[in-house]
Amino acid sequence: MQKLAILGTGDAESPDATTPAPIVAAARDFQPELRAVPGAVFPDAPTARERCARSYLEAGLLAERDGYSGLYINTFGDYGLAELRQASRIPVTGSGEGAIRTAQAAGQRFAIVTIWPPALRFIYDAVLAATGATLDCVAIHHLSEDPDLATLDQPDNFVRDMQACGMTTMARIREACRRGLEQDGADVIVLGCTCMQPVAAKLEADGLPVIEPMVSGYRYLETLATEHFLVSDTKN
Repeated sequence: MQKLAILGTGDAESPDATTPAPIVAAARDFQPELRAVPGAVFPDAPTARERCARSYLEAGLLAERDGYSGLYINTFGDYGLAELRQASRIPVTGSGEGAIRTAQAAGQRFAIVTIWPPALRFIYDAVLAATGATLDCVAIHHLSEDPDLATLDQPDNFVRDMQACGMTTMARIREACRRGLEQDGADVIVLGCTCMQPVAAKLEADGLPVIEPMVSGYRYLETLATEHFLVSDTKN
């Protein structure tokens, strides 16, 4: 079975990590395998985002040389996607592009609900511009404030509270989703970070239409990879 490289677990390197379970469960015709992204940093500024892009580019090209059949940037920011597409000969996508393409394929307008604060809006603007989806996105709702970024190195930070599905945070997530659907006119909610994967099922159980980027992005890569190899077989 051909292997697809999963580049990182998010925005920074996690040396003890394994391939995310939701991606393993979503795999159909390929074998996903986690690859390290040395040098990746938290993209809290445009310069840091550029550093991330270089790290993902280097990690992706190394994975291609090691024989992987496709590259998946496992973070909504799609760092290095354009550079990898230019330099690589195999299919590549990211969770941001994959989630947005999923919405577009169904002709749906969407709102993004993200755990990250307004200071990181530049990440979403870049992904929307790259996918030509700026007009498809009716709103971006941020569930934290800019000062919250300073708590990320603390054990009880806002991201861990969200991943634990704390009732207060879940209530805020649900409210933001409903606002996007009922007030902004979105057809579907795109969750704005792969770290929000644990709450997707709870939102769906509430009847809220959501697109979870980690799995939807990976499945989009499988689609691209299948099409790529079908075309290659036809040419041969």
